[in-house]
Amino acid sequence: MNNLYTEANVKKKVTTKDTMIKFAVIAAVAAVFVVGVLGLNMMLILFGIIGGVCAFTFLPRLSVVYEYIFCDGQLDFDKIMAGEKRKHLYRLDFDNVVIMAPANSHALDSYRQNDSKVLDFSSLEEGHKVFGIVESAGEKQTLIYFEPDEKMISYIKQKAPRKLSEY
Repeated sequence: MNNLYTEANVKKKVTTKDTMIKFAVIAAVAAVFVVGVLGLNMMLILFGIIGGVCAFTFLPRLSVVYEYIFCDGQLDFDKIMAGEKRKHLYRLDFDNVVIMAPANSHALDSYRQNDSKVLDFSSLEEGHKVFGIVESAGEKQTLIYFEPDEKMISYIKQKAPRKLSEY
């Protein structure tokens, strides 16, 4: 039996929001530490040190890589933070897929207009080829954006040719 398996990785663009979070956390930790040192307040110095350790530990997690794994009709979306911590985000079964098309395609227009849940696992970079998948589970619809490579697109075309729209 021929198992179709492929995976692709996409690094998420650092957004202004991510930069502002980093700046705010570093500024707050530095301010607490400086006020503690200037006022000789051991409690603020301790909070500054603890905040610095927490910032050093958690701020690298804002660096995200999305991993897509396609295996025989299932597509898994994982998030890898700071190159070391993996979190499973979503599993999609192509039996429940309504349509897959490029994100700018008119085939997805009606799904953008309704109250579908939207999940964005793309890099947010301009010029990248982003696809949208509409999954229907009962009356609930989910619109998922991601950036598959050519190999993944060809495997999806082999597994579910009628669900892939090229326009």
